[in-house]
Amino acid sequence: MQDSNLVILSNKQEYSHGNHILSRFLIWLFAGILACGIFGGLPKPVWAKPFKSARTEVQLISEVKTIQPSTPFWVGLQFKSSPGWHTYWRNPGDSGAPTRMEWTLPNGFKVGELVYPYPQRMPIGPLMNFGYKGENLLLTELTPPVNLPTQQPVTLQAKASWLVCEVECVPEEATFELTLPVTPDAPTVDATWADAFAKTRQALPQPSPWNVSFQAEQNNLVLRVNAPALKAGQIEQVSFFPYQDGVISNAAEQTVAFDDKGLTLRVAQGNQAAPDKVEGVLVVREKLDSQTTTQAFVIAAQPAETSAATSPANAQSTVNLWNTLLLALIGGIVLNLMPCVFPVLSLKALGIAQKAQQSTQQARMHGLAFTAGVLASFAAVVGVLLVLRGLGQQIGWGFQLQSPAFVLVMAYVLFAVGLNLSGVFVVGASIMGLGQGLASKSGYVGEFFTGVLATVMATPCTAPFMATAVSAALTQPAPVAIAIFLTLGLGLALPYLVISFTPAVRRYLPKPGAWMETFQQLLAFPIYGAVAWLLWVLTLQTGTDGLSVALAGLLAIAFAAWLYHKTQTSRQFWRRICWVGSISTLVLALTLTPLVENSPAPNSQVTNSGTTNPSQSGLAWQPYTTEQLERLRQSNQPVFVNFSAAWCVTCLMNERVALNQPEVISAFQQKGVALVKADWTNRDTVITEALSQFGRSGVPLYVLYPRGLDQGEPVILPQVLAPATLQDALKQVSS
Repeated sequence: MQDSNLVILSNKQEYSHGNHILSRFLIWLFAGILACGIFGGLPKPVWAKPFKSARTEVQLISEVKTIQPSTPFWVGLQFKSSPGWHTYWRNPGDSGAPTRMEWTLPNGFKVGELVYPYPQRMPIGPLMNFGYKGENLLLTELTPPVNLPTQQPVTLQAKASWLVCEVECVPEEATFELTLPVTPDAPTVDATWADAFAKTRQALPQPSPWNVSFQAEQNNLVLRVNAPALKAGQIEQVSFFPYQDGVISNAAEQTVAFDDKGLTLRVAQGNQAAPDKVEGVLVVREKLDSQTTTQAFVIAAQPAETSAATSPANAQSTVNLWNTLLLALIGGIVLNLMPCVFPVLSLKALGIAQKAQQSTQQARMHGLAFTAGVLASFAAVVGVLLVLRGLGQQIGWGFQLQSPAFVLVMAYVLFAVGLNLSGVFVVGASIMGLGQGLASKSGYVGEFFTGVLATVMATPCTAPFMATAVSAALTQPAPVAIAIFLTLGLGLALPYLVISFTPAVRRYLPKPGAWMETFQQLLAFPIYGAVAWLLWVLTLQTGTDGLSVALAGLLAIAFAAWLYHKTQTSRQFWRRICWVGSISTLVLALTLTPLVENSPAPNSQVTNSGTTNPSQSGLAWQPYTTEQLERLRQSNQPVFVNFSAAWCVTCLMNERVALNQPEVISAFQQKGVALVKADWTNRDTVITEALSQFGRSGVPLYVLYPRGLDQGEPVILPQVLAPATLQDALKQVSS
């Protein structure tokens, strides 16, 4: 019996122990199911799909897993560049482009600026770029609205574009999306990306703890950092990266000197005049104990405290300004002799002939009206240039002729002027036929618009002395740039103004008579020649499609002029009907103008194989790229670069009278010179940037590189060429 009880007790104990184990298992199982139900029910962040190419892998990542209403958080665009490839900083240096991001966010979200870690200097041949190799992260701070609902996640979308370069450069872009849960609790940090964000924050430039000043000395920019604690023995390297391009010569060596007050960094100035403030990043590599630490500081250097009246730099700047204004005045005067202004000179010549029959007061008023038109037009040109420069556009003299629509409108206007001079239609009684009906006093508005037309026609040409003035103007502050352009306009109008104000000169003009009507009709033909030239330029820009649009527009203008003139002697009812018909036809011609912007550009004169047809140009030109120029120079060849455009009359004249002459062609061949053409007919940022490196803002520009990379600086030839000039320059090239 006792044994039986023991067996029963033993069985109960075993059952109780088994039941306890089962209970604990069920409890843990229930807890696991409950946890999965709670946490598995929360929305999880959905990361943007990475962009992958042979060059880069790019991904949009978030520092947090969840976000909270009104609490800022950080996201980053992560780059992983393949070996040999790199992307760019906010100021890319001599070439390249910064990364751009366009956000599409829910209502109420605020987005900060793109934040860059400090870059590294990357030499590319003679150029110096600023950017990143390997892995880097660009940060952006986002702030949700206070009333953001917490019941559902939000989706953040960003379209990113960037340039990645090795020897060649490839633009890439992608659209990324991030979906993040919204909770009422504080954001949860994502451990996956914690190290990447922490490493990037260590590389972000911090506000400078030191006072920094600058001054210009002998074409150098000198930065003075008042930091006595920085000693030569502990500082390994100091580099300056400006926010604005053109402040320094990027490829120039940056030399550092130390004294008991801190350090001085000296670097060659860029193509900009000394600004009011120099902003950028100062990167300091310092040796601490047995380690090397790199820190970056944001600096906003103010001009060094020197008397403006006694400062040598200021005095030199004043002298340079007066020299530039003098060059602008002379360049404007010489511009009257350039072929692109010749059609308008015919109109001016007709106006001068009229001055012989006017009183002194009338002649002076006409001269002032013409000058006002020129100055107003130059003011408008420099205003547009300054606005585009402020928007970051790379532009130069004659930039508007890179627009096919502008070329077509110019052709329309000149064609109408030619028809008027030919007598197809007459507006008012003035022999000029320009603006008579609008003038409050006879012919003054006509003179004003003749000045406007003179300015428009002058833009395809560059006269001697003028290139230096225009290039300087485009790098100066707005008041100085305006003064230079107005002085250039004054030079263009000055001969006409002198004749208007000098009765003794007017006495030598021919007397008016019947010959003036014949002279007027004869002067129409230079105008028609200018129209033909503009149509040729338009054909090079847009092909035969653009030419057909232009011919249709010119036909409409001719019909409108004929219709207007034919009904001048008809009854008032028919005059009004035909006047409406003429205006409608002109409107039709103008509505055709946007079509040329969409016309496909023809194949370039420089073929993909790399040369032009020698039978057409006399010389075999290769297309300009920075890579092509670098390859030719590395091959130990002398290189001649022709910066030109189809609408540049000076360029075409130089090719005809100098470049295509047999003795010049023979000299090029004997010296083994590689010929490269940078065609600026249509807008090309690479060519614009190359022009700016030589301190130029327009064409023509002729540059002769000696043989090899280390054989001296390139030679810049005059803008108006002669065969002897080219031959003398080529004699300096070793055979």
